[in-house]
Amino acid sequence: TPIKSSAASDVYKRQCMLTPFTLHGQVDAERLQELDKLMYNGKYFESKELYKNLSDTTTIPSDLDLFCKFRMAQFLNKTDSAAYYLEKYIPYYYEDFGDEALILYSHLFDAYIELGDRDKALCTYQQMKRIWNESLSNIHTGDKKDEDWRTATEKFLSYAESAVNLPPIKMKRSNTSSFIDINIKGYDKPVFQAKYNGISQTTIFDTGMQPYCLLSDRLAEEMGIRYDSIERSKEVMNETLACARSIIDSIDVGNITFYNIPALIYKESESIPFATESLIKKRKRRKKARAVIDSARAWFSECVFLGLPIMRLIGKIQTDYEHNRMCFPVSDLKAPISKEANLYVYKNDLYMRIKLNGIDFTANLDTGSDTYITVDSVFYEKHKEEMPIGFTNKKNTFGVAMLHQARAVPYKSLKDPVVIFDNKLMQPPTIEAVKTYPLGHFVPGVFFDGVIGHGFYRSIGKEVLLDLDNMRLEAVQ
Repeated sequence: TPIKSSAASDVYKRQCMLTPFTLHGQVDAERLQELDKLMYNGKYFESKELYKNLSDTTTIPSDLDLFCKFRMAQFLNKTDSAAYYLEKYIPYYYEDFGDEALILYSHLFDAYIELGDRDKALCTYQQMKRIWNESLSNIHTGDKKDEDWRTATEKFLSYAESAVNLPPIKMKRSNTSSFIDINIKGYDKPVFQAKYNGISQTTIFDTGMQPYCLLSDRLAEEMGIRYDSIERSKEVMNETLACARSIIDSIDVGNITFYNIPALIYKESESIPFATESLIKKRKRRKKARAVIDSARAWFSECVFLGLPIMRLIGKIQTDYEHNRMCFPVSDLKAPISKEANLYVYKNDLYMRIKLNGIDFTANLDTGSDTYITVDSVFYEKHKEEMPIGFTNKKNTFGVAMLHQARAVPYKSLKDPVVIFDNKLMQPPTIEAVKTYPLGHFVPGVFFDGVIGHGFYRSIGKEVLLDLDNMRLEAVQ
């Protein structure tokens, strides 16, 4: 379920470039620029390989190396390290680029908020405010680029002013390790019971969701969660669905209690509009499609969705599909990391890479989707010689339902796809498990080559460990 919030912390669209390479007279300036481009565009695996190659063959200037380490720490969910490298790097950047350093300060501010360091967040906000006020004389009215810059900056500063005054997010983990019972029958995804301000409610973890917590207005009212008017709210999800913000005082998930968790609340009646209903000509088929969408809308509205930010706070989530239970192992910070990361974070989304018919395939990992692997048509067209088609469905009988829209989609499925993950040959569960269609028509945000859903996630093993402390996805047994 790709849920992309219009968070003000992601408003800066300008590329935050490294200090101009020509100033350093580097022989490898072009490769350094290529590294910057790869990091900016979220290409972690390619960035890591090129960064290692450059480190082995040339001397990277100290300021550029700090920037590279900041980006790598961001990819690997090491927020404390990302903040450390930014603190060291920003003075270099500000000296050359002035108010454009606000982009870096916005990253630093978000890191402090995530780390719960309100004092440093407040200092960063005040510094941004000072830089912005000093640079206003350079903003030209009527210049679209400058006007966009002003709008983005003022929107972020407004968000930051609000964020430093919110109660800090906290997490308390009891010493006793406990299992949560999960239910998969009828859901296709593991759901469990969590308590919100003491009230038990069906819940799902969703790596495809950027907010901490998402629920329908009906559910919020039943649970006594207060929120502002959705109609007056300026918060928009997936570019179309209006939401209101709220704070949930406490959430109990197994042996973990969260405090002061931000939540988005959407209007159930406006969710999952059927965008392609007119394409279904037969009345019976259209009626059946509407019934499916109504069922999906009811399912969405009955669940609370906990997104990637809260999962990152937990760290490790281990799902036992054989015994229908889940637990949250504690990371041993002193233990050596024996395996390389096979996951990474980019713009608040989670990505992984597999090999599909021998080709590197980087995709958004979305445990809220019940699909196996969806290949974007752009990737398929680029590699179609290596990806024979086994089945083509030209009719609008396959539906994709997300909160902001539902669509009937014609698709193709790959013939006998060879899927390798973590050096292991995977077995697709059905002959149509690997589909291809134009994801960009309805999936918001960045997905690179496609989407990997819960169908793939649960096929990894009887017990699956999502380790966001070390950015690994693997079978426990």
